[in-house]
Amino acid sequence: MKCCFAALARGVLNVLYRRNGCVGKEKIEMQGFYRIAAAAPRLTLGDPAANAKELLRLAKEAAKDGVSAIVFPELCLTGYTCGDMFFRDELLAAAFTAAETFAAATANLPIVSIVGLPVAEGPAIYNAAAIVNCGKIAGIVRKRALPNYGEYYERRQFTPAPADEPLAIFDVGAFRFGVEICEDLWTPVPPSSLMAEGGVDVVFNLSASTDFLGKSQRRQSLVEQQSLRLGCAYAMACAGSGESSSDAVYGGCPVIAVEGRTVAVGKLFSGAPQIVVADIDVAAARHRRRSTSSVYCSHPVPGVRRQLVTLAAKLPEATPSLVSRSPFLDEYGEDHWWRKLLDIQAAGLSRRMASAHVGKLVVGVSGGADSALALLGAAAALDRMGKAREDLVAVVMPGFGSTDDSQRRAIELAKAVGATVRVVDIRESCRCHLSDIGHTPEVHDIAYENVQARERTQVLMDIANMEGALVVGTGDLSEIALGWNTYNGDHMSMYQLNASVPKTMVLGALRLIAKESEEPLRSLLAGIAAAPITPELVPDAAANDSEARLGPYELHDFFLFHYLANGASADKLLALARIAFRDMHADETIVRAHKTFLHRFRTAQYKRNCVPDGPKITLSLSPRADWRMPSDI
Repeated sequence: MKCCFAALARGVLNVLYRRNGCVGKEKIEMQGFYRIAAAAPRLTLGDPAANAKELLRLAKEAAKDGVSAIVFPELCLTGYTCGDMFFRDELLAAAFTAAETFAAATANLPIVSIVGLPVAEGPAIYNAAAIVNCGKIAGIVRKRALPNYGEYYERRQFTPAPADEPLAIFDVGAFRFGVEICEDLWTPVPPSSLMAEGGVDVVFNLSASTDFLGKSQRRQSLVEQQSLRLGCAYAMACAGSGESSSDAVYGGCPVIAVEGRTVAVGKLFSGAPQIVVADIDVAAARHRRRSTSSVYCSHPVPGVRRQLVTLAAKLPEATPSLVSRSPFLDEYGEDHWWRKLLDIQAAGLSRRMASAHVGKLVVGVSGGADSALALLGAAAALDRMGKAREDLVAVVMPGFGSTDDSQRRAIELAKAVGATVRVVDIRESCRCHLSDIGHTPEVHDIAYENVQARERTQVLMDIANMEGALVVGTGDLSEIALGWNTYNGDHMSMYQLNASVPKTMVLGALRLIAKESEEPLRSLLAGIAAAPITPELVPDAAANDSEARLGPYELHDFFLFHYLANGASADKLLALARIAFRDMHADETIVRAHKTFLHRFRTAQYKRNCVPDGPKITLSLSPRADWRMPSDI
């Protein structure tokens, strides 16, 4: 057994660092999702042969479900709680034989398995993980941090991995992964942190963490934090049923987190074997890490070496059965997010008011969702500064397509907020301007529409000059992405409050704020959130429907998030949308919106290159923040 371990160790240490695959292959691989799993088997304490059979059963089950890699708990071939039985040659030999038996039995499974076992070398015994692939034990990782406090006595039986042993990063073509064992994660600088420069997509942790009150929450939080710091997926398998309960209990609660969020978690104290599964978007994670350079900017640590180990794995791509329709809410929708959204708007706008030495704000209120949220944010800014709500001037500007309902909502909303209301009818001034430029009012073309948008902006700017105020912009992130605004019209303001809030979150925020509000604000906000989305620029109500012209905003927000945050290709955007919205929108609707998004996003960059300042709340398309792109690409 010493020779087997030594050979494996030398194989791990002697593999040269080299890039795997050609550029074309990498592009194909980065399109894919891959399914990973963490397991909590039912163990038979001290019986490696029986445990190998249990692990084989779970590995087959996982492979049948399309899992590419599965991690099992710490010392799962023997059980973690064998105590001084680890000194027995018969247990050590049986464990290694069970590992080889398991490897041979999984030879035809398209899966990588990470299995815990004790490994002896000379007088030392190591708490180790065997990486099993294609019928072989392809690598051994030894535990570095051995707990020796509380209920743990690992240093009594085990030796920590040598300090100079290189950190192994395993490359299976589809993704790269690292392995650490339980306590390794609890150290100030976990091994996985030192693997970051090697570009790990997944970290697998074999754990036998005990469970007492509050422990599982702290453990899950630790997994989330490490996945966030490394910008990757982190899968932890936890020991459970079958371990000794002499002095502690093992809850067997596996967990998988991706970039700071738990995406799969088992049941604590289930008593039954468990496998939790998650589909990871390797391309998205790599895009985020590449665009967040601090992940790879750490200084070399003296004495720390990394070795890339290439495995001959043929792993299946996963087709996710479920893709969220609301990725912005998944990413940013923390508890009471709508309150924090208003807090950010208020903090940013009040700071701008202070630096500009103004005490009033001007907002154009249309009766629609965007201006409603901007009005609420502006009111919150005045509250933050201890100023009266009357210093908020809400300007209602009926135009050619304005309806009585929208104008009524606009006026009532402004009054409910406590703003000073001004109504400026722009229709006659727009007619004069159209006449001046030789335009026929009966022709409802783009000039007809944009005259109104620019007239409204002029009115707002001039009132702001009269009042010594700032003009608060109302346009949202979705409109900025699609260029669905008028250049030097609603495109322009003195501070753009909603610039980083997509339409779906604007509507969601209004609904949630409505629930917390008193009448009449409650009914007004709920009604605005439920109304059709329209700029009301032409007399024909049907022609005003933005979603009829562009496609559903929920689709555009979906495309925007995955395009900007995850670097998804055009083909991948469409594939994801078809999964997410297959039971909601007809395929032709999805395809049409997809084509519209790609075209409009690309051609609208010239507008985004000169946008006003505004607070970053989710993603930002400001050229001073998340997105820089030439206008003529």
